[in-house]
Amino acid sequence: YVGILNGVDYTQWNPAVDKLIPARYSLEDMVGKRICKAELQRRFLLDMNPNVPIVGVVSRLVGQKGLDLLAATIERIVNEMVVQFVVLGSGDKGLERFYSDLPQRYPGRVGSFIGYSNQLAHWIEAGADFFIMPSIYEPCGLNQIYSLKYGTLPIVRATGGLDDTVQQYDERTGDGTGFKFWEPSPSAIFYTVGWAVSTFYDRPQHIAKMVRTAMQQDYSWEKSAAQYEELYAQAMRNKGTL
Repeated sequence: YVGILNGVDYTQWNPAVDKLIPARYSLEDMVGKRICKAELQRRFLLDMNPNVPIVGVVSRLVGQKGLDLLAATIERIVNEMVVQFVVLGSGDKGLERFYSDLPQRYPGRVGSFIGYSNQLAHWIEAGADFFIMPSIYEPCGLNQIYSLKYGTLPIVRATGGLDDTVQQYDERTGDGTGFKFWEPSPSAIFYTVGWAVSTFYDRPQHIAKMVRTAMQQDYSWEKSAAQYEELYAQAMRNKGTL
């Protein structure tokens, strides 16, 4: 068995050329990301504060994606940390009701949209500081790869492609591109979000370094296609036709 990661269409998912976000930005000029964050806060009726980190979610609201585990701890996170959440998704009706009710219970701190909007998905990727994917299993995943390009650091359970594409943060050096946890549990989500949030406040230089590293990652289709070509060539060699 050989695993080849999904490729990403960077003509559609790239903050330097994205026509759907409020302001474009790049590694050389990050001003637009601050504008995107402000517009995301305005759109979801969050407190307008650039110094509070936003955790984004764009997902099917189902157990496979770990959204039941997040539901079990998100209120504790919001009550004990200075952080905001934006949730976009649909799926399990119970989870839809839970996430749709959160903005009323935590006004200014949680925003949600039940359903799907391609534009809002782009807005969340561009405007959030972190993007959480607590999946039970994930053969590859795309949103964490989009997040890297947008300088939105992934918080992921280390499974499948999430583990392969996100480099664990190193507190000693500031290296890495995100925050990973292994145990599929509400407590693991709580402490890993806490780790990311504390890094945002206490080690902003590390966040800046990780964002630069993340935005330089290459998961283009050109790279994945080359791996497919090599795999087919190896199969033909094995068969003796080359």
